[in-house]
Amino acid sequence: MEIEDLRSVIKAAGGGSNALAYSEELLAKISRIESTNSCNRLLAQFCAAREQGDFRGRTLEINFADLFVQQSRALVYAARQGMTGDIDFQCRIADRDIFIEMKLLGQDRATRDAINLQLERCGSSSTLITDDTRDVRRIQSDLIQKASTRKFNPRPNPSWINLVAIDVTELQLGTIDICDCLIAAGGNTVASNYYESACLREEVVGVFEAPVVANLTTSQQDWLTHIKNLLNGAPHPRDYIHGALFLFREPKEIAALSYDISAIVVWNPGLVTEDIARKICPTLHDIIPPAKICSQKSH
Repeated sequence: MEIEDLRSVIKAAGGGSNALAYSEELLAKISRIESTNSCNRLLAQFCAAREQGDFRGRTLEINFADLFVQQSRALVYAARQGMTGDIDFQCRIADRDIFIEMKLLGQDRATRDAINLQLERCGSSSTLITDDTRDVRRIQSDLIQKASTRKFNPRPNPSWINLVAIDVTELQLGTIDICDCLIAAGGNTVASNYYESACLREEVVGVFEAPVVANLTTSQQDWLTHIKNLLNGAPHPRDYIHGALFLFREPKEIAALSYDISAIVVWNPGLVTEDIARKICPTLHDIIPPAKICSQKSH
C-alpha cells in the first residue's frame, strides 16, 4: 500500500485532517503487516471499510497485529475452532494456542450526542456521570456477545486459551477505571485484591464468577438475571472463555489511527490455574505492555 492509497481509504471512511495526520505512522504498521502475508484478509477489510465503527475496529486490529509482528510472533487472522464463524486472531504462547476476539467499545451514543449538542450550542460541554455501573454492564454485554459460540467452541481443546479483548479507552469520557474492568470480568473478589471497598460495586456479579445464589443479595440476584437475559439460553462464557483482555490506547483521541496499546488480563479461575497464567503472562506482556494498576491497597 502507498501513502495516497491509505489516505484515500481514510477519507472514504469519513476521516478528516486530524485522522490523516496519522497516515504515515499507520502506513509503517500496515507495511510491516503486509510483509508477513498473514493478515491479508484484515488489510482487505480495512480498505473496504466505509462505516466509522467498522473502520475504527479494523484500525484497532492493525495496531494490535503490529505488536505481534514487531516481536516476530506468528499471527493467524480469522482463526477457526470448527464453528460457523471465525475468531480475529490466533497465536502460540507457552505451548498453547491463544485465540483472541476483539471489540472496540466506544462511548455510548446518548452521551456522545449530548456532548455534540452542547458543543454546537455553546462551544463547550460538561457531562456528569452519575451511574458508572452502566459501563460495567456494557463491558459485560460485549464480553458475552464477543464470546459467541458461533465463533468459540464451547468445548475447548485443553491446549486452547480463549480470550475476549475489549478496548475500553473511551468509556466514562476517557476516564475508565481499571477497577471497573476487574469487576466486570472477575467480580468484586478480584477487584478487592487491588482496591479499597469504596471502589467496589456491591451489586455487580462478574462474568467469570460462579456464586452460590443463596448467598447473594437481592441486587446481585437481579444482576445475575440481567446476565441470564443477555445469554438468552446460550452457554455461559465462564465455561469456555479463559480470560478477558482489556485494552487501553494512547493517545486516546478518536481521530488517532496509530497508537500504543497496553492491557490487563483478568483470568477465569474456573479454567486457568495460577501456573498456566504465570507461564502465559510474561510473554503476552512482552508483546502487549501491561497497563498500570494503581492499587489503592497497601500490601
